[in-house]
Amino acid sequence: MAELALIVERDQDEPSFACVYVDGTVAGRAYRFVLDTGAARTRLATDEWTGSLPAVGADSSAGAFGGWASDPLVTVTDLAAGPLRAATLDVTRAADGPNLLGIDVLGRHRCVFRLDAGVVVIDEPDGVEADHPLLLGERCHPYVDLHWPGVTGHAVWDTGSGPTLVNRDFWLAHPELFEEAGSTSGTDGKGTRMETPLLRMAGPVIAGREFRRHLVVAADLSAANSALTHPMDLIVGYPTIRQADWLFDFPARRWGFR
Repeated sequence: MAELALIVERDQDEPSFACVYVDGTVAGRAYRFVLDTGAARTRLATDEWTGSLPAVGADSSAGAFGGWASDPLVTVTDLAAGPLRAATLDVTRAADGPNLLGIDVLGRHRCVFRLDAGVVVIDEPDGVEADHPLLLGERCHPYVDLHWPGVTGHAVWDTGSGPTLVNRDFWLAHPELFEEAGSTSGTDGKGTRMETPLLRMAGPVIAGREFRRHLVVAADLSAANSALTHPMDLIVGYPTIRQADWLFDFPARRWGFR
């Protein structure tokens, strides 16, 4: 059993939101990554070294706030982040934005995410069964369901999201679950920035566990949903995830609470 240390940086405007980072190296060069289960591929920003690598393809994806982008794929060697290793890996090279450690690396392992404790436990010995089948989307995004009386929301479970996001249509369809709490400015993984409504969401039940009410951000997820077989009502981010320790056995496609 080994642990991946997390660096949690609180949002300056809303401290219940936070970005979760890990330190690592690629070909011996130091990088700081956003820990991002919502990213299908690991991503590196363009610098002098990554900019010199030849493109071996392209990867297209949508940001949470809309808009599609295509980034070149480059092959890197010797990626390491704590106990995680990849001898070779095709990653996206982005012109700007943070580096991301994606599900292409995390998805090879059985992971216990303990955001409040600041660690991810990697490949702990079996002993606690992951109780629930894990739905993975087309780009291997993990899904969980949130429940309220008479209402179910389908959500992507995304450690790379500082807030939890609720689709605007879901909010308007179930106004009894949300209380308006002002507005906030946010940026999605593609660098799109916008002012969005801030809401206080009633505490959901996830796999039989009760969660506290907390602040969320409303966003129009229709562009991102347009390409998904399983559209998202929410993107579960830091303020929800930190309320529990989550076991995701990605190779076995099982999940549960630790």
